[in-house]
Amino acid sequence: MHKSKIMLPILALAVGMGTVLSGCGSKDEVNHPAPTTTDSVSSQDNKFEEKLKITMFNAGTFNAGAPLPPKEEDIQRQMLEKAVNIDLNMIIPQAGEATTKLNTLIAGGDIPDLIFLKSRADLSQYYDQGILADLTPYLDQYPELQKRFSDTSWEAMKYNGKTIAVPGYDNVNGIINGMFIRNDWLKKLNLEIPTTHEELFEVMKAFTEQDPDGNGKNDTYGFIGGMNKEGNLQTYGFDTLMWMFGVNPPGAIDVINNEAVLLFTDPKMKEAVSYINKMMEAKVVDPDWVSMNTTDLLDQKLFKGKVGVMVRDIRKLEPETQKRIVEVTGEEAEWIVIPPMTGPYGDQILERKTYQGNSWAISAKADEDKINRVLSMLEYAFTDEEAYPHFAYGVKGVQWDIVDGKADNKNSELPKEIKDQYTWVDHYRFPRRGDDPEYFSFKDPKTIEAFASNQKYVSPTLPGAALTSDPNDTKAAERVRYINETLVKFMSGQEPLSNWDHYIETLEATFDLQKYKENVTEQLKSIGYIK
Repeated sequence: MHKSKIMLPILALAVGMGTVLSGCGSKDEVNHPAPTTTDSVSSQDNKFEEKLKITMFNAGTFNAGAPLPPKEEDIQRQMLEKAVNIDLNMIIPQAGEATTKLNTLIAGGDIPDLIFLKSRADLSQYYDQGILADLTPYLDQYPELQKRFSDTSWEAMKYNGKTIAVPGYDNVNGIINGMFIRNDWLKKLNLEIPTTHEELFEVMKAFTEQDPDGNGKNDTYGFIGGMNKEGNLQTYGFDTLMWMFGVNPPGAIDVINNEAVLLFTDPKMKEAVSYINKMMEAKVVDPDWVSMNTTDLLDQKLFKGKVGVMVRDIRKLEPETQKRIVEVTGEEAEWIVIPPMTGPYGDQILERKTYQGNSWAISAKADEDKINRVLSMLEYAFTDEEAYPHFAYGVKGVQWDIVDGKADNKNSELPKEIKDQYTWVDHYRFPRRGDDPEYFSFKDPKTIEAFASNQKYVSPTLPGAALTSDPNDTKAAERVRYINETLVKFMSGQEPLSNWDHYIETLEATFDLQKYKENVTEQLKSIGYIK
């Protein structure tokens, strides 16, 4: 077994890659520090005496068009090769062409040894076709690799009782969503930071009625949210309010008492839309919410300074955005990020962890030695403490360095011409951790604090996230549309809440709700969520 040092895990090999090109820009184009190699690369020459050729189908990079440099400049590749004594050949499909490229290789009998797959559906399909290996007999030899990912992520790698892949990279949670509140308004009105859904309502009401900006006009609101152009409420603010009641539309599905629970029909959803309807009736919601169908439009509300509570990307706390707010409003709005409210049933949820759909699978053609070599490489990349910054941040001496005894990510400070010369490191970032603030180059202490706080309120993935679409469900798109439209009508008062039972009956009679639930239950049983 490969004995590596436990290290900070690494993020995600980006999403969709460009063709493998042989050259980078000339080093004479820009004056920059010479990249430094690392002496910390663990050599496994004694364990792995025979050098093996490993082909890596990397369809998970963050930079599809980035060319690979010559091997002598490719420090990350050198590290991987030396660590487990391999000759690494990386195949990078063009953006949007990963499936076609992989199928072409498979049809020609040239199956890559290590394959990045973006979805559980692809993983199970290729395994059923006999293309992928069962890794169950090998993984106990790699305890550090197993500890690197959560039980939920490993569960997503199981199929028919077997573990057929390694998690591909960490998904990122707790950045996009953060509950923003005007702390200067709280101070002016002598209000405390709200902690419950009732307290939040009273604060929003005060922000609407008590002239918190002091201009003598009735022009402020407690809250602004929206929905995307398809009518989906997720990530636009109203969904965060619904999580106070433990529910979320339109596809959130839980398992309670060994039974599938469709949260969009649960009585708690009725309570959630009733709460938002109460906000609407009290006129604490900015009426422009009906046209807020892009995040840019919501950002404009942030800049204009007439709303006291909203859900936005916590990177809006960074100095550049704060400067923009001052330029637009002429005032320094004291926005802070606070924990999500505690709901009536004790739920305190900012968002749910994203489902671990992406994965690294190994070819069924690989023999035992090759499977172990690939797993050793993944364990090294994901868990070696000294190697971590080389994969997560890039080239030492250029993109990061040691400052005050710890790694300091400098990527956000580099000029564009230097960034452009090192885009190829994005192909190796898959080990980066999704909860590593240094990776995201947060510089403002408020952003770093908010990010750390948000992680406490990112709840486990719901079982329904593991489901795949039923190709025989002809009502799927119409059903989702009806759910979204009707919930919005309940929220806004266009549909009285007394019609809730009619909403459920329509789902059953017109949109095959029972058939849908049966399919959901069958899938959850096959995965193991329902016994």
